[in-house]
Amino acid sequence: MQFDSFSHASRWLDLATFGPKKGEANSLINKRAKDWYDEQVSLPATSHLEQCHKQFEAQGYGKMPSKATRVRAWLDIAFNSKDQLRQRVAYALSQIFVASDQDSNLANHAPAIANYNDLLCQHAFGNYRDLLKDVSLSPVMGQYLSMVGNMKGDSVSARRPDENYAREIMQLFSIGLYQRDLDGTFFLDGKGKPIPCYTEKDIQELARVFTGWNHSDDALMHPMVNKSADHDRGEKWVMAHRFPKDMPAEQEMDKVIELLLHHPSTAPNICHGLIQRMTTSNPSPDYVRRVAEVFLDNGMGVTGDLKAVVWAILTDPEVYSAPPSNMSKVREPWLSLVAIYRALDVKPGGGSEVVETDLVYLKTCNQYPLGSPSVFNFYLPDYSPKGVVKDNGLVAPELQIVDWSHIIYVHNFIYGLLRLNLQNLNSPLRKELYIDVEDFKALIAKKDIEGFVQTTSERFFNGEMPYSLKESLYKQYNGMDLNPGKWVQRLLFIALASPYFHVQENRA
Repeated sequence: MQFDSFSHASRWLDLATFGPKKGEANSLINKRAKDWYDEQVSLPATSHLEQCHKQFEAQGYGKMPSKATRVRAWLDIAFNSKDQLRQRVAYALSQIFVASDQDSNLANHAPAIANYNDLLCQHAFGNYRDLLKDVSLSPVMGQYLSMVGNMKGDSVSARRPDENYAREIMQLFSIGLYQRDLDGTFFLDGKGKPIPCYTEKDIQELARVFTGWNHSDDALMHPMVNKSADHDRGEKWVMAHRFPKDMPAEQEMDKVIELLLHHPSTAPNICHGLIQRMTTSNPSPDYVRRVAEVFLDNGMGVTGDLKAVVWAILTDPEVYSAPPSNMSKVREPWLSLVAIYRALDVKPGGGSEVVETDLVYLKTCNQYPLGSPSVFNFYLPDYSPKGVVKDNGLVAPELQIVDWSHIIYVHNFIYGLLRLNLQNLNSPLRKELYIDVEDFKALIAKKDIEGFVQTTSERFFNGEMPYSLKESLYKQYNGMDLNPGKWVQRLLFIALASPYFHVQENRA
């Protein structure tokens, strides 16, 4: 695939990164997507743990990095890191392999959460098998889904193994609740109901597999270790597969992961989830099937190659040809703000080398990275709001966390951001973020409204701003001799508050 136009290149960057920066799309025109992709894959991962410590040092107070420290470190990386594709894929994975510092046991472990983010980055282009194992051994996940300290059953005390991780590794991290065809559609029984992938007995047996695991350090930085005395060494049966007695704990875990990797529902379930997080909320069955086929075989006989899967997701023909009704997704509130900052070349004030604001994440966006309210993420993949979305049999997961109060918060945030950056402060504040709108002001100073609209279209709408929004901007601008900065504030706010910006769709 070659980028044959500005719109094509810009849309690619809109999906594969946290948003295109000024000039990036132009630099890709007439270049091969594979060259860009391979270069991104080859870049070393930018470490969230290291950036979290840099943030803490710059902060200059407190006993240890906090949640806000970690979130600011995440923003540093999203705004400025070169390995954008890896970071974007890791963010998608964080909404599938969910762990969250909203859990009271993890709230004071910011470095450990940052380290878990690094784990996802490490495996973004690796094999799903390795990702699933490292997630399973993660002390953060062990704490979050109560696998840590999970002991074998005891008939005297009637103690039973904790079933939490056993349930979620199947339901959320691999095969899903119901059996899927390769195209993601559900198999139905004789009564027209989806067929479950597993039974309660399977959960109970799998819970026995995941016994004996404990933290290896109090900081939750290193993989869990197994205490053999607490591990159930009896014979087990999971989804009709026998686990003989006295099998070592890690060997049992490896067998479970291999079983889940090759289960026929894993490929379509995981691929459907990644597609929803990266390109469209409503992928066609054919799109899911094409990507799932790559998951099953990357062309060299390898199953679970995420590098090949992500490439298949981003280069599928539908991404650049299907109509908006089939190829669109609502931007998460958090990612909307990040995209705006990147498009306007954000920099911290006061000469600071790190971001010193956390965007008031919960109040403004109702979300932040690795901070979901439950293991089911911020929103459900099948959420369908009443109205035109539901009436057309579509879903819009991100709208589950968007209500009128948060729309107002986001709009006020955008307005305040533009206003702050037009005050010409002699001493920019370290705790603020500053954007560059000088090229927009120069166009207004020349009364070049056509150039302003075109630049806005290229910077925020992949060069394909809808006609109705263009007309709104033309009508709003009447050539009055206001300060150019005032016009920039007014017109950019109209563009960035519009639903056209907050929905990523194929408009080419």
